[in-house]
Amino acid sequence: MHGVLCFLLSFVCVYQISALSGSTIPRICPEIISRTRWGARTPLEVDYSLIPIENVVVHHTVTHTCDSESECATLLRNVQNFHMENLEFHDIGYNFLVAGDGQIYEGAGWHKVGAHTRGYNTRSLGLAFIGNFTSQLPVQKQLKVAKDFLQCGVELGELSKNYKLFGARQVSSTSSPGLKLYRELQDWPHFTRSPPK
Repeated sequence: MHGVLCFLLSFVCVYQISALSGSTIPRICPEIISRTRWGARTPLEVDYSLIPIENVVVHHTVTHTCDSESECATLLRNVQNFHMENLEFHDIGYNFLVAGDGQIYEGAGWHKVGAHTRGYNTRSLGLAFIGNFTSQLPVQKQLKVAKDFLQCGVELGELSKNYKLFGARQVSSTSSPGLKLYRELQDWPHFTRSPPK
């Protein structure tokens, strides 16, 4: 059990977590590969979002897939470099990424404002599947860990119990997260055909 108190002061959320008994991490939560572990650069700026987050926007990276932590780490560094140097983002744009090795990689992270969907960044979590899923689905372990991760977010209080899940293509001019993955998402809990405006 843990309590989370969030105060918005100069765009900074201060969290006070007290462990009353046992572990504070729900059992459903997959291991998250930290930014330090995959070799992330320091963000140029960090903005914080209020929790619980009400929306989850799903993307694909439109890169090749990766099947090992070392391969995925290299790919994430390349994505972050592209976002920061070519797109002039403050950091990698996604909050978390789901890899073909069946692991979750920390992007901007929990309760941080990402740069993934114009008009939704301050009120959503950007979850990107590593790969191109226009004509093929992610592997099963990639899909499973994503579902576990989302449930974990609810149990941690980071995501609303009634969060809405949708593809980036529903709210912006993009094909992301790819047609195959988008069709798959329509069978997931919390998927909505009518994202908030």
